Amino acid sequence: MKFCAIFLALVAGVAGCSSKTSAPDPYATVSGFCEGWGKAACSTTVVSNCSGADPKDVTDLQTSKCVASQQAFCEGLVPDGYVSTQAPTCLAAVQKAYSDGTLTATEIATVRHLGEPCDHLIKGPKAKGEPCTVDNDCDTVENYVCVMKAGVGACAIPTVVDNGTSCKAPEATCNPGFYCDKNCVQSAASGDDCAHDYECRAGLGCDIPAGADTGTCSAPILQTKCMADADCTSSKVCDIAIGGTTGTCVSKITLTPDTGLCGDLQ
Repeated sequence: MKFCAIFLALVAGVAGCSSKTSAPDPYATVSGFCEGWGKAACSTTVVSNCSGADPKDVTDLQTSKCVASQQAFCEGLVPDGYVSTQAPTCLAAVQKAYSDGTLTATEIATVRHLGEPCDHLIKGPKAKGEPCTVDNDCDTVENYVCVMKAGVGACAIPTVVDNGTSCKAPEATCNPGFYCDKNCVQSAASGDDCAHDYECRAGLGCDIPAGADTGTCSAPILQTKCMADADCTSSKVCDIAIGGTTGTCVSKITLTPDTGLCGDLQ
């Protein structure tokens, strides 16, 4: 009788353990992550703004179409090497960015270009110290990025050093508005002399006349005729209407039926 009681207790213990088994990770695959992305993006406010419908008239069908469209966009955005460790943090940022129907330049960097905090999703093929051209070449899940020095990159966990001090160490990076040239020096402003793009401030390039060795920092194209966010200077994005090919660089975009960003939110 005592043996039976012990046996039943063991069975109950095993059953209790099995009932506590962790649930499957819903974001383990790119498809699962991107479905979560679509649900995070397609709030009633977003669907209402992009369709022109009153929020109370937004239908489940409209929302499901938005989710499917954003899922497809996301699947085209996420490169090889996806790891789900930071997926919940990223999706929370996506939901927050879209929640009010207006996107700042920083929020657009997150939801359109996998900017912070969605920049820690990829385990790239390059190891510590190996050459790279973009962050996703490195193990961003473990906080490695492509640290650029004089236009040449290597995978490292960055450490920001003070302005004007040495940045020779592989992991040393400069503050925004500065670049590494043995020491961290201030980036050139529009109209300043330059020899390479990396010497210019964010959003600017080094315009070198044919046959010359040096040029001046300038915006790649007119800020009223941008074709992509990269054409705009720092803290601005390219606002292109649906069906348009060029737009205007702005600091934020409010979603409306005519907004190009609504193309994959419907």
